[in-house]
Amino acid sequence: MNSSRVPAVVAAALAVAAITACAGSPVRFAEAERISRATDVGTTPMFAVSPTGVRALAWVSAPDSGTDARLYISIGDAAPIELRDPLGPVEVHGESPPKLAYGPDGALNALYVVPKLVPGRRFPLAALRFTRSRDGGKTWSGPVSVTDDAVFGTHNFHALHAAADGALYVSWLDSRGGKPAVYLTRSTDGGKTWQQNRPLGAGEACPCCRTGLASTADGTLYVAWRVVLPGNIRDIVVARSRDHGATWSEPVRVHDDNWEFAGCPHAGPSLQVDREDRLHVAWWTGKEGEAGVYYARSDDGGRTFSAPIALGTARFSRPAHVQIAVGRALVVAWDDGTQRVSRVVLRVSRDGGRSFSRAVPVSAAGQWAGFPVVALRDSLLTVAWSERTVESAEREKRGMPDMRDKKAVMGLQAVGDAQVLAREGRIL
Repeated sequence: MNSSRVPAVVAAALAVAAITACAGSPVRFAEAERISRATDVGTTPMFAVSPTGVRALAWVSAPDSGTDARLYISIGDAAPIELRDPLGPVEVHGESPPKLAYGPDGALNALYVVPKLVPGRRFPLAALRFTRSRDGGKTWSGPVSVTDDAVFGTHNFHALHAAADGALYVSWLDSRGGKPAVYLTRSTDGGKTWQQNRPLGAGEACPCCRTGLASTADGTLYVAWRVVLPGNIRDIVVARSRDHGATWSEPVRVHDDNWEFAGCPHAGPSLQVDREDRLHVAWWTGKEGEAGVYYARSDDGGRTFSAPIALGTARFSRPAHVQIAVGRALVVAWDDGTQRVSRVVLRVSRDGGRSFSRAVPVSAAGQWAGFPVVALRDSLLTVAWSERTVESAEREKRGMPDMRDKKAVMGLQAVGDAQVLAREGRIL
């Protein structure tokens, strides 16, 4: 991937390379690049952009495509660095990928999960682990756990956020109290130590949909997640804290989707704050007749939200995994679950989320593409995703245990033959 030279390199590439921009497209893209070629296979990508524009990309790979997974981080043009945890392999899960966040001092922070099989348990336990690099990824601190109940527990579906004052925040789903709930912790010493884990105390959370974190320049902190309401309604909510996560407002439903579902779709929200402190939320709902990806924004600190804009909907939709990036424009990318074969698409807003361009395909047709992530600096855009053949995706699905069976056990997931691809482009 590219470093602080990104603007010049991308501009040159877009000027002379094969360009795939149709008439009226809001983005001009270069051809896709297979990022995971350095590790043969790879999945669960994640981006971060430093204050100076350096881009870091993480993914998970394993020898022989198996379950002994390691974290790889590529910074700028450098070869990827392999990080292994003494507790065990890194989790391979698209809804719970390793997270990256640059702090205002330029340090790169990483958060990931180490799973552990325990006899008699249906699902692996999980350790939520943090590490940091202060020298551009050359060396990393020894990993530490951010939880205070136990190293391994029900710690997953996490978010990592570096605030403007240098504080680090982590949110995740945790069932230590009996039911899944959103927990949060904070570090003010660069991740060396973490404060007491605090539940938001806002009722039951959907147990396998990722959380989202964002903050404003004045320190106001936001958390988004999928809540379980009476009647098995599973909608997206946002809560706000003005005291570094010590206390929280009542969670506000972004929209009354009223989606009734007796299960967890593995599809959490994406949350971002722009330079004007507007709050942007995108999410997926499976409500029949109105299923798909939506967007809304708040201009009053999360107290109320605009009417949702349907970005990609149909009568039925598989779970879609949506990501927002904000810069000179607003970009929303997701894997389209309304189509027979999942494909990564995006839409662009140039007016702060009031309106959006038509959907632009990003991944190739005929390949199963999922879990996209987006990096945006000014008008320069990069989208990465996990991709495999349709046959491979179907084979993996057939090999998964049916967890509706009370005796079924979920083992460690293998990387398989997935690849991480990325495309760079410019918003026109």
